[in-house]
Amino acid sequence: MLEPVIPDVSVNTALENYLKEVTKIEHDSEIINVEDSLSRILYEDIVAKYDLPAHDKALIDGYAVNARDIAEADANNPVTLKIIGEAGVEDDKNFVISKKETVKVSKGTLIPENADSVIMPEDTLTEKNKVKIFANVISGFHVAKKGEDIKTGDIFILKQRKIRPQDIGGIIGLGYRQIKVFKKPIVTIIPTGNELVPMDVEPARTQIIASNGYVLKGFIEQLGGIGKIASIVKDNLNSVKKAIIKALEVSDMVLIAGGSAIGTKDYTLRAIQDIEGATIIAHNIAMKPGGYVLLATINGKPVIGLPGHPVSNLTSFHVFAKPVLRKISGDPRSFWQITKDTPKLEAVLTKNIKSPKEKEDYVRVRLKELDCGKISAYPFTGRSSFLSTLVKSHGIIKIPADCAALYEGDVVDVFLF
Repeated sequence: MLEPVIPDVSVNTALENYLKEVTKIEHDSEIINVEDSLSRILYEDIVAKYDLPAHDKALIDGYAVNARDIAEADANNPVTLKIIGEAGVEDDKNFVISKKETVKVSKGTLIPENADSVIMPEDTLTEKNKVKIFANVISGFHVAKKGEDIKTGDIFILKQRKIRPQDIGGIIGLGYRQIKVFKKPIVTIIPTGNELVPMDVEPARTQIIASNGYVLKGFIEQLGGIGKIASIVKDNLNSVKKAIIKALEVSDMVLIAGGSAIGTKDYTLRAIQDIEGATIIAHNIAMKPGGYVLLATINGKPVIGLPGHPVSNLTSFHVFAKPVLRKISGDPRSFWQITKDTPKLEAVLTKNIKSPKEKEDYVRVRLKELDCGKISAYPFTGRSSFLSTLVKSHGIIKIPADCAALYEGDVVDVFLF
């Protein structure tokens, strides 16, 4: 058995130290069409090329007037104005009104010169080419002023925003057809283990299908990365080392699934140590499951050794690989984005849970809506090799290292998968 390189460290310390290293990475960018930019991360600010609205526009159907002309109008003393024309949204005619004149307009129409307000139809009475106005208004009533929404040169969207559907509409509305975004990071997953076989091979009694990579690939792509699964690597030091070096040539991040512990057949640590430019940030972390997750960099690129058991593998990924992937994607992790991307809800625990001392514990739970409207959380405390608990669970609860137990009836925060 190999001795751990670094003694137990807390999850927070390990992650904080690792993210410090990751922030040194330079990010690449690419130009893409705006309509294809959903969920991509902006590389540069979006700056307004012109005022929005570009001209004063009517916000309702009605009559464009100068507010001073109808200042004395009310229900008992209407003011009569001359109608000099009618303008639609598509009209580009430059109407100019004089004193006591008006133009009939539709919503979205350009406001005539010298007009500053729009009167609602219900406050008017039309008589041939004249209209009686039965209400007075202040200047700017029902008018969208030029540049009121955004002015030329203003920052419309700050860089590092994760693009939403409404952002796409706004960017196109400003006249952009292409934008610069962060390149999606390529993450290679290396499955390791003598017992593993590809999914198209019927496993023998001592073998299992290599499924972890497909789970990780799915989460990587949900998070905005590009997941690539390498060929299965047998438990051999040189084979693991060569696979890591090969993956680094085409990847921004590498995940090794399996072999991260300190057994005689666990080669991930030794393989990474043998590669020039490698730095071990943390190994043997105070958490359960997944304590033997290995955090390293090789020539600046993040390389993470994940345990082979499905639950430990996925837990370690969510705790460490997920925030690292977000960092190298260019995501600033603003408060609202964290809330959106990491949804959680409160639930009532349905049975007692014991937790190991001095280790942060992550427990899978299955949720159920109760008749009273509350949500219950049933914990799966089975072995980390059990695939079924991952499939049945809806999320995880985190038990702090200084907490020895949770009890039936406790209200807990569930972080949804």
